[in-house]
Amino acid sequence: MKALDFIKESYYEFKDHVTWPSWTQLQQDTVVVAVSTLILAVFLYAVDSFFGNVIIKNLFEILK
Repeated sequence: MKALDFIKESYYEFKDHVTWPSWTQLQQDTVVVAVSTLILAVFLYAVDSFFGNVIIKNLFEILK
């Protein structure tokens, strides 16, 4: 019975006590997350490419 009570209490907590964002706020937050993720991905790609090229060039120099 404890599991069933937990599920019921969780349902009522979400239904009655959680303040959900408005549709507009949800859309704005989604755009912020998407843009931030894109910026981070581009930055990590640039850093990875730079260090990848440096390591490969130095590795070929060492192996010659």
